[in-house]
Amino acid sequence: MAIVRAVVVAALAASLVACADDGGDTAPTDPPPTATAEPSPEVTYLPAGDLPDPLSLRDVDGRTITAKPFADFAVASGSGVWVSGVAPGAVRYDDTSGAVTARTPVRGSVTQALEESDAEVYVPTGAPSALLRLDATTGEVLARVPLPASPVAEGVVGAADGTVYVLMDPLEPTIAVVSDNEVTETLVAPDAATGVRAAFGALWVPTSLNTVERLDLESREWTSIPVGPRPRFMDVGFGAVWVMNQGDGSITRVDGRSSKAETFAVTGNAIGGGDLTTGAGAVWLRTDTAVARVDPASRAVTHWIDLPPGSGSVAATDRALWITNHDHLAVHQVPLPLPG
Repeated sequence: MAIVRAVVVAALAASLVACADDGGDTAPTDPPPTATAEPSPEVTYLPAGDLPDPLSLRDVDGRTITAKPFADFAVASGSGVWVSGVAPGAVRYDDTSGAVTARTPVRGSVTQALEESDAEVYVPTGAPSALLRLDATTGEVLARVPLPASPVAEGVVGAADGTVYVLMDPLEPTIAVVSDNEVTETLVAPDAATGVRAAFGALWVPTSLNTVERLDLESREWTSIPVGPRPRFMDVGFGAVWVMNQGDGSITRVDGRSSKAETFAVTGNAIGGGDLTTGAGAVWLRTDTAVARVDPASRAVTHWIDLPPGSGSVAATDRALWITNHDHLAVHQVPLPLPG
């Protein structure tokens, strides 16, 4: 049975910031708006209803592949899926055969975040702090761009239109703008920023203050969008930005053009790790014990796949769903479409 959806249209709290772009490496003079610690009163929830009957990995013809030492973040590109934390740094799996088709050694610590755009995969690293550009098919390192500070953690890289954005330095958050294999600018990031994505002519930055901050890349104006508690991972698809709220297992859909937000319940419980991705006609929410397939039009959960407990990531090609599980040193491959 489909879950009961929360009907939410979050009012936007717009704020402006002077972000003069002189083409250099300096940050804007004024910081972005400071998000409020509590969500807007317009953000309300209805409790989650019944979920579909759970399916086991066996029910969906899934298989488990050993992946060491710490298979974590995953991103799909074409007919392959890249996973960080697998020796020697990042590897590419064929989406249907499960064979490793490329291995890229990574110097320094691999930040779990990955991003894909224009047939390239972007890998931020620490010690030394850098951004690697990989050929998404062969794994060849096309460029290694030094970063002025360390990438923060997971979900901290976004890319669009040939430009890459990396969130750095948790104490004084900034966003490095990488173009033509060099950092061309740094932007002051919102308070408590936890990630970044680029789409619809804007940057989208979730914060631990229960907001997503939107930076219009042309006007340099910031808009604060109230979402669910502890927004973390997000992806772009179906005309919107989709945000996983770890605090209660809900998802917020933010329209890519109007920035109107709708938050709907999924699990009804907090998620300790997890991930969210779009692909293969759906939104996929990875929790600590399952993956939920969400129909992007109805917002209904159509499938629920149980997993061995443990955190990890999720990625979807047209032919397969890939789920990492670093607590079990594994990745799970599930053929698509799902049964039923």
